[in-house]
Amino acid sequence: MSARSMVTRWGTLLMLLFMLAPPARPHGDDEMVERFNVMVRRNLDHDLVLSSATIDSVMQTMAGKSLGERTAAWARYFLERGDVQYLYGRAEGGYVSRGLLALDYATDCVLFMYRTTELARSTTAEEAIQFAFGTRFYGASVEHAVKDDGRVDYDDPAVLQFAEDMLKSGVWGRDVTAECGSTTLDAVGSSRVPADTLSYLPTNNIAYERLEPGDIVWFVGDENRPGALEERVKGTLIHHLGIIARENGEAMLIHPASIPMPGEYEQTGVARVPLRTYLTRVGKFKGVLVTRLVEF
Repeated sequence: MSARSMVTRWGTLLMLLFMLAPPARPHGDDEMVERFNVMVRRNLDHDLVLSSATIDSVMQTMAGKSLGERTAAWARYFLERGDVQYLYGRAEGGYVSRGLLALDYATDCVLFMYRTTELARSTTAEEAIQFAFGTRFYGASVEHAVKDDGRVDYDDPAVLQFAEDMLKSGVWGRDVTAECGSTTLDAVGSSRVPADTLSYLPTNNIAYERLEPGDIVWFVGDENRPGALEERVKGTLIHHLGIIARENGEAMLIHPASIPMPGEYEQTGVARVPLRTYLTRVGKFKGVLVTRLVEF
């Protein structure tokens, strides 16, 4: 990594931490700094996460790779470990219910995207945790978003609860959907997204060869399947996320699977499948959006 890139990376991290500083109040700043540090320690070096030594060592092997390649490499790393189970974040034991930023042995699609991109954007395990709070809780105060014991509150207003808002934020990449095929407008919309305002790639219009390692794929639900319109009323069109890796020229989807796909993967958890095959076999998505990470 060049000296300029290192300065930029640390400058960005310092900027994020500065923005997270709690409102000034008598005798309060030291308390909030300590609470932030408690949160960081709570997400490092325990039996629910990879050790800092392991993370730092893996990061060294990725030095010199592009951000997208690092993201794909982290997705592949979790895949090849073979011990990462699927667990919805708000379920008992999930990262949301535990108030954790890192949970490396059980994940859902949102946490998997969070964690792989945060690790790819960081140079140490500790920095990845700091980065996680700075992006997931962008603009939040430590006083309101972090409990005394270091647990984070995913119901804090600063947390983007809907994938559409995450897409618009730009935090998780530049929208390159139009660069990856022929787009069309979603004609139905939702309670949060007006009809004919969201452009996506229908499944038969995806230029798979244009997808790059580390691209984030956001799956648009097909409103014609049972129950889909009700989901849109609740506010979401995006029903799944995954990371792209390229293997032998093919765009592969690495994602946390909640059900097996016979012939492709027989268990739940982090799995790999050709994106084209996944879209064909699952059948509940009418297309995708694609974002591509950029260095902050």
